Amino acid sequence: MTEQLKQQRDVTDEMNIWRQNKVVKKDFWLIPIYIITYTIIPTMLFLFLYIIMLTLNMKNEALISTNTITILGGLLAEIIILLSFYAFHHKEGIAYIGIKRFKNVTRYILLIIATYMFIIILSPIYEWLITFLPKALQYGVTENQKEINGMFKEKWLLPLVFLDIVILTPMIEELLFRHLIIHELGKKITYSLAAMLSVILFASIHVLGATSPFEIGGYIIIATGLVFVYLKSGMNLAVSISLHALINFISFIATIVFK
Repeated sequence: MTEQLKQQRDVTDEMNIWRQNKVVKKDFWLIPIYIITYTIIPTMLFLFLYIIMLTLNMKNEALISTNTITILGGLLAEIIILLSFYAFHHKEGIAYIGIKRFKNVTRYILLIIATYMFIIILSPIYEWLITFLPKALQYGVTENQKEINGMFKEKWLLPLVFLDIVILTPMIEELLFRHLIIHELGKKITYSLAAMLSVILFASIHVLGATSPFEIGGYIIIATGLVFVYLKSGMNLAVSISLHALINFISFIATIVFK
């Protein structure tokens, strides 16, 4: 790389639109894109596969099972969201900025590990405290975790489940709950308030089908860890993505081993 090209790329990074005090409003289009894709894509995928099976006279119910459609539909939705974000900013050097952020993650390895240890120590303590509640308020496995466990039923889908849970989901959720809520909305409502809002929204979306209101506690712990590393790293999204991916990776391995 020539020195001139390096200088140009450094300027691209320093002058990127997210360093400005003005909210990058177009990034908030990710929210309706998220809602629409997760709502429509699975249905469209089911209809597409069903028509293909009828046309070819195939009898493979596993291909259009709820589990398969959920996983494949989710992956397609996540890819569309990430491509949309890239389309918003490809002229502004988003690829280079992203690569540079991930290269800087090595500076925060100890922070990521320490925060992960905080999460895995505090979470069991919280679950133990729950046992002192009335039976009606207790829970075993959260409803969200039950749904995730259901994705592991078919072994041939495990590579796609890995791509979904460990790679794409951390990117999508960090874009929504850290980048949009803290980095962008924080410019208007203060970063402290935005950080608290990020924790609440992240935890809430993971307990929409909860049978006990106390299911939210474990996700608040995780969200607090993610917000902490994000802020501590100077709002480097790659750092919170890395911690999120680590949490999901360990969970993925544990689910396979102990299932």
